[in-house]
Amino acid sequence: MKKLLDRMIGSLVFKIALSIVIVETILLGLFGGYYVQYFGAEIDRRIAEQISAPGRLIQDEQLKISVISDPEQMELLLGPHVQEAMAIGFDGTIYHTMDPMMIGRSVKDLPDFPKDELRADMTEEVLFTSDDSSGRNMVSITPLFTLNANQPFMYAYFKVSTEGLEASQRQMQSVLLIGSAMCILLTSALIFLFTQQTVLKRLITAAQFVNNIQIGKLSSRLTPMGRDEIGTLERGLNAMAESLERRTLQHQIAQDALRDSEERFRDFTLSSADWYWEMGADLKIAFASYKFYQLIEEINGSPQGQSFDKLGLHSEDQDGWRYLNSRLSAHMAFQNIEFSWTSRQGEKHFGRINGVPVFELDGTFKGYRGTGSDITSQRRATEEQQALQRQLATSQKLEAVGQMAGGVAHEFNNCLAGILSFAEVARAKIDNPDRVKEYLDHVISLGERATSVADQLLMFSRRRIDQPTNVRVYSVFSEMEKLLITLLEHRIELQIWSNEPELHTRVDPTQLSACLLNLAINARDAMPDGGTLQISSRSVEIAPLAQRSVDDDEETYPDNVSGKFVVITVQDTGMGIPDDILENIFEPFFSTKEPGKGTGLGLSIVHNWVEEAHGFINVETVEGEGTTFSVYLPHVEATEEATQSKDVIDSIPGNGERILVVDDEQSLRTTAGIILEDAGFKAVSAKSTEEALEILKSTDDTNKIDVILTDVVMSGRSGPQLIIEALRQNPQYAVVFMSGFPARSRKELDKLLGNYVFIKKPFRPAQLQKAIHDALALRAERQST
Repeated sequence: MKKLLDRMIGSLVFKIALSIVIVETILLGLFGGYYVQYFGAEIDRRIAEQISAPGRLIQDEQLKISVISDPEQMELLLGPHVQEAMAIGFDGTIYHTMDPMMIGRSVKDLPDFPKDELRADMTEEVLFTSDDSSGRNMVSITPLFTLNANQPFMYAYFKVSTEGLEASQRQMQSVLLIGSAMCILLTSALIFLFTQQTVLKRLITAAQFVNNIQIGKLSSRLTPMGRDEIGTLERGLNAMAESLERRTLQHQIAQDALRDSEERFRDFTLSSADWYWEMGADLKIAFASYKFYQLIEEINGSPQGQSFDKLGLHSEDQDGWRYLNSRLSAHMAFQNIEFSWTSRQGEKHFGRINGVPVFELDGTFKGYRGTGSDITSQRRATEEQQALQRQLATSQKLEAVGQMAGGVAHEFNNCLAGILSFAEVARAKIDNPDRVKEYLDHVISLGERATSVADQLLMFSRRRIDQPTNVRVYSVFSEMEKLLITLLEHRIELQIWSNEPELHTRVDPTQLSACLLNLAINARDAMPDGGTLQISSRSVEIAPLAQRSVDDDEETYPDNVSGKFVVITVQDTGMGIPDDILENIFEPFFSTKEPGKGTGLGLSIVHNWVEEAHGFINVETVEGEGTTFSVYLPHVEATEEATQSKDVIDSIPGNGERILVVDDEQSLRTTAGIILEDAGFKAVSAKSTEEALEILKSTDDTNKIDVILTDVVMSGRSGPQLIIEALRQNPQYAVVFMSGFPARSRKELDKLLGNYVFIKKPFRPAQLQKAIHDALALRAERQST
């Protein structure tokens, strides 16, 4: 027992508990004394309030003064410890009292009565304590006044013993002392038990753990019971044990980890679709994952010890390897370097690599580590997507051409009717040269009119690459006017005007015409009962976002645009666009037309093209009144562009040169032969490539061919194939190509041939003569060099 007591007294738990008990005792003593005084004062206040209450009630006439003579009422009002209650006149005579024997006596005859307190100038009640043979008492004297009196006519006197108050205070002190003692004992016991379980027990467990570590049980661990200081100690002891165990098994663990890491990395590199590589400080490949090694080995042997530019890869960018080498030399990271290679099967593949430099802790450069990936499928998917977009654009253009077919057929019929009529009249007036010339001029005019309609059709149906040039916007309006009149039919009035006719923008004129055509088609469909379509142009200066007026809400511009713009406005008086679909009108395949009457691509293609031209579109619409599309394109200053003159070219005569005319159309061969013969050339015709090659083989120095005039597209072998074969036999031929598909044909010829002369069908006689002359001049220049 003594040993246990000594152990308890010497323990940390006992010292902590004792300290807490002392502190609690001091705190409870202070708070107990405070509350004893507080409760005593509170009881005094309540007794004083109780003893003065009857006097105030009598003064306020809420009690009759005769109640003082009733002991039972006084005991109810003042409690069981009431001693005396009297109504005393201003001369000291007792008029009412609890003792009937005292009525009529004077207070001067009472030995312990405080006579000095009954003053004539007394205005408020007086409370005070007094001691006599019966003990300590509390006295209340209240002056009573009549109406408008300035001195009391009587005094209400009450005396109450404080014996009950003192008994209550002693009882409260006893309760507080007993409660404080029990609280201290209970708290001390709880603190002792708590610290015993939470501190001492954990310390004993920690001591046993240390003993286990000392005898070699390194796998022993403590279970931390919290985040307090002992918990920190427990975790620290665990960390110490782990460190000792780790050091003991360090060599074996390191070997296992290294083997696992190598296997894991090998599994990743074998299963991953990406490549992994590493190079040393000499910028030569030191490690390549299996797929990267297999790729390089297939095209250029082992990659080990090779630099990137020696691996047989080809940069997709002209400066790609130069940029990569500059980053490698500067020991800087690089990303998304794209390259290509050709497999053994002859297929072209694409890849992308990334790399980051690696440094020692002291900053020494160690080399690079990086990744790569095969992006062939992504590139092909992108190309397919672009091809699909081109097909969609072409389909939309063809849809527009289809919608124009009726009007175009009508226009062609008008032209052909006029040509036939004037030809018949000219034949009838063959003896009148002046009238024949007049009729033939009308025939030529109608032929040019039909040619203009055909050119418009080709412009919207052919596939082409954008060729931006400085375009006078009003000129495009003028060229489109006839086509739009045909498209809109007679039920819609077309109005074209501009406040600034000399506005220029840099776009592809064909794409601008297609944009106007699409907007016009939409406007036509929005006016089934007829209406007015206005196409106009103006310029506007858009200020930067920071300089725009907050009160200017007439136009809404994107935040990132500023500068001078050309505004092309297409306004109709149709049905308008409902608000619920206004946000969707530029989405591909979104259409409000009936199935089979629209693809929903027109506005989408217009929107995409305008954005590619660095412009934007605003739409204003009112249901039942109409819609206005405003196309904003960047403004440029007017420049002199080299344009082909449309005027008649002066006649260029020949000198007997032999021209081989090759075309599968009999009328064109005959017409071209007549034009050339009249100009002084000698024409030989062939209806196919095979016949032309036979003619060329049969010629000699006496009847040699000087110029080959051939159509590009013919049945059988094409014109370019004829020229390639002919030039292989004799490179001295001059060559002129002719075609009714100028944009497509010239694009194809650019890929096959170098210098050549091209003429568009249909052509005027002087244009054909000039083309033959240009081809002969080009041949002479080629021979001189």
